[in-house]
Amino acid sequence: MKRRHWFVIALWVLLLMGFWIYVQQSGRSVSEILTEWLESLARSPYSVLLLLAVYVVRPLLFLPITLLTVFAGFLYGAVWGTVYATLATLLSCAVGYVVGYFLRGDKLQLQKGWLERLRERSFETILVSRLTFLPGDVVNYAAGFLKISFVSFLLATAIGGMPGLLVGVLAGASLETFSATGFRLNPWYIVASLVMLLASVLLWWWLRKRK
Repeated sequence: MKRRHWFVIALWVLLLMGFWIYVQQSGRSVSEILTEWLESLARSPYSVLLLLAVYVVRPLLFLPITLLTVFAGFLYGAVWGTVYATLATLLSCAVGYVVGYFLRGDKLQLQKGWLERLRERSFETILVSRLTFLPGDVVNYAAGFLKISFVSFLLATAIGGMPGLLVGVLAGASLETFSATGFRLNPWYIVASLVMLLASVLLWWWLRKRK
């Protein structure tokens, strides 16, 4: 395991220990504290900037982008959650592209066949990759390393990543209320999220069959 991985693991352990100590000293439950934090964040005029910042540093902290997308849906609803999550995702991917632009070839441990497809059919390969379980950060670094058109990269990312993004946002928006006493779900958003998930899988399967 690389040194950076150990550093991130140690950081998360310290954060969790700090939170546990805070819970013990406050005399309140975890749900009460989280509810208070979420309400404060929702009222803050800087919440969107904070969301964008977390998206940018997400790869360094091993935070799954789906978790942040669900959080955006819960905090801002289906419409604005989609807008903010899309902007944040594109910003995060753009940062990864820039990092990949300055990477050395030996730092990218990827199959040569996939890299060749990415070089020759960049738009289609990126679009399909966004629909699969291939780590998004890997696609960002590889696209930057191969000097693929930045506009084409962002456009393919936006289109290919939209079904999965909507799944997360709608799932988060389905949680209408969340408090220490319980929560309430919107069944229509849950159904819409499942429909988008099915559509994403079918679209990936159809594109794969076309190859």
